[in-house]
Amino acid sequence: MAAPTIRGRTGYLTKAASGEEQTAAAEAARHAPVTARGVILGLVIGAVVSAIQVVFKMRPQTVVLPFGSAFTLFAGVIFFLFLLAVWNTVARRWLPRAALRPAELGVIYGLSTVAAAIAAQDEVQYLLPMYVWPFRQSQEDRAGPFRQYVPEWMVPQDPAIVEPYYGGRANFWEPPFLQAWLIPLAAWMAWLLALGITMWSWNVILRRRWVDHDRLSFPCVQLPLEMCRAGGFGGMASGRLFWYGFGVSALVETFNQLHNRFPNVPDIMLDFQATPLLEAAPSPWKALAPMYLLWSPIHLGICYLIPTDILFSSWFFYVLRKLLEVFGYSMGWRELGWDARGFPYTRAQSAGAWAMLFFLLVWAERHHLGRVLSSAFSFSSRSDLDDADEPGSYRWAGRCLVIGTVFLVWWSVQSGMSLGLAVAFYAFFWILNVTMTRIYAQVGPPILELYYLDPQKTLTTVFGTLGQSPGSLTQFSLMYWINRDHRGQPMAHQLSAFHVGKSTGASPRALGAWVIVAFLVGALTCLLTYLHWTYRLGEDQFVSGGWRESGSRTAVSRITEWVYQAKGPQWTEINFMGIGAALTFLLAKINYTFIGTPLHPIGYALAVCFAVEYNWPAFFGMWVLKSLLLRYGGLGLYTRLIPFFLGLTLGGFVVPVFWGFLAWLFEWYL
Repeated sequence: MAAPTIRGRTGYLTKAASGEEQTAAAEAARHAPVTARGVILGLVIGAVVSAIQVVFKMRPQTVVLPFGSAFTLFAGVIFFLFLLAVWNTVARRWLPRAALRPAELGVIYGLSTVAAAIAAQDEVQYLLPMYVWPFRQSQEDRAGPFRQYVPEWMVPQDPAIVEPYYGGRANFWEPPFLQAWLIPLAAWMAWLLALGITMWSWNVILRRRWVDHDRLSFPCVQLPLEMCRAGGFGGMASGRLFWYGFGVSALVETFNQLHNRFPNVPDIMLDFQATPLLEAAPSPWKALAPMYLLWSPIHLGICYLIPTDILFSSWFFYVLRKLLEVFGYSMGWRELGWDARGFPYTRAQSAGAWAMLFFLLVWAERHHLGRVLSSAFSFSSRSDLDDADEPGSYRWAGRCLVIGTVFLVWWSVQSGMSLGLAVAFYAFFWILNVTMTRIYAQVGPPILELYYLDPQKTLTTVFGTLGQSPGSLTQFSLMYWINRDHRGQPMAHQLSAFHVGKSTGASPRALGAWVIVAFLVGALTCLLTYLHWTYRLGEDQFVSGGWRESGSRTAVSRITEWVYQAKGPQWTEINFMGIGAALTFLLAKINYTFIGTPLHPIGYALAVCFAVEYNWPAFFGMWVLKSLLLRYGGLGLYTRLIPFFLGLTLGGFVVPVFWGFLAWLFEWYL
């Protein structure tokens, strides 16, 4: 009943008759081969972007290209795609054989974005700081009682290895450091391999149902998709409107980059920190703080492609949430500050909303999932499931899904987590990641951040910590590194790689195999780059190190609270989780029953999970613009303007990188 709402109103396509199914040879003939050139370029670019993403968060002054990794598109990947498009423009005229074909560009983009995703600032970049921090000498009082619960195969614990990690002036590549880190790196790479394969399995199983049947449009991926399909600049990624958009974005970004380095140059305000004004406001309006407003070219360009009902729902429910927070403070039910406790219990509502979205998605695919799992462990060598056009076979995807999940649970149990807590942790982890992947494909907001959602906070609220051993709680808390914000979305980028690859004609099976390799390349590059720079520079010297230490401090303080102040289930928060789930289900029912309603369950889920915390003004602005365009100009005018916003997005990514290079070249450091 409610499930089709989450998938949209497009319904299902009918499955082709068995007589029309293609043989493996025919399938191969329909697709362009995955060339060695495409794979090598994709993996090399992925490794380069992954490494620079790490260094950019450590010491921007030493970075030639400032590659941020908090957006749903990665600046480094888009920048290299832009360079390849420029190369193709030249090569087609002078060296036609050297020009990259659309399928090759699709493979390059897919592999590089998968590698960059797992190496993003909220993914593997967080692993080492989380596990090393408790063992530094300055944390003896705070973390000392819990060090015994962290096995040595997870992280070196010798002060001779740990202290240079923070102090620098050492060489990671010397034998003592390499030997100390060899086993921990191998253990974590095994965990990451299982994680990547399990994500791959989910995507293989759900890709056709979501992309082909539900026709999800991947709004945030339209720019790289158009560039890959055209083999550079072509289609909607070309023409006057496209370059006008690029020019506007370039002009805006140029003024701001120059203003940052030469204050006499005027800037164009793209954001506003409203928190100081709101904190000084009279009660109860000070409860609106904190509030930070963004409307940069990237945000505006991507939001233009988001469905209108989700644009409206996102900003509407965000404003409604903030007003409820004001009401809660006025009634004495809420504290002040960032992530304050009390009514309307945003974290709890968020957990309920996302759990309900996951339930609706899985319920809609229950028969397909059942057939896949049945086929995976069937003794018969034949299957009636058509997976010839998928990145992998359904049989092996089902097997890898089960085996990978079992391995992840077993790995955590071996580290010290109890079996029950490990199962609950990974269950909620997949609830978030599967739902986030669907939202990435259906909505694709500029930033998809789930700060109000982490398994540690949610599960301890639901089950409490009574009866859990200190060792189990220690490991459970330290796994916070993989789910603090979720801005990297590695599973979602796998699915987008499949989508771009198929849209450009690349062989799905070949690309599916290389995606796993790219995932490992990104993870290993991130870990080795991080260790190289920590021992050379020292993490205490990182210009962006505070956010890492704050997460580590949060994890250790949680252990202390859970062990020494153990509590049972928190029923008030549980009730608000139920309210969040019920509202999501109700919105799904309304959205499906009443065609044209502006209220969408995904908009509500985004508004209460932190995903629109910064960029809700862009959602509001684009909702107003799109509503006017569609009302007075129709779908034709809206479509004709898409190139302008694609150019706006491209300029927002490329121009700051250009200025970053000039800043490095001429030492115009901030």
